[in-house]
Amino acid sequence: MPKNNEVDGYLAGDVAAAALREGLARVGIVFPSLTGGDPVAGNGYVRLGGCNAGTATRLAEILNDAADSVPRLRAAG
Repeated sequence: MPKNNEVDGYLAGDVAAAALREGLARVGIVFPSLTGGDPVAGNGYVRLGGCNAGTATRLAEILNDAADSVPRLRAAG
């Protein structure tokens, strides 16, 4: 029987994967292999899987546009 932190880790991974899937879908991006994964050290884990080069390029464009439009999204440095 899994420990509570393992169950919490599975749930956290599934919830995070669903939220990411929804957010990506809002901008027309689909990662077919996106799922919650086995917890790592009791923490939720998300498996992004792979995507084709066109999808990766589109995601990069969206992220760069967002960072240009919303300064607080930019990484410090």
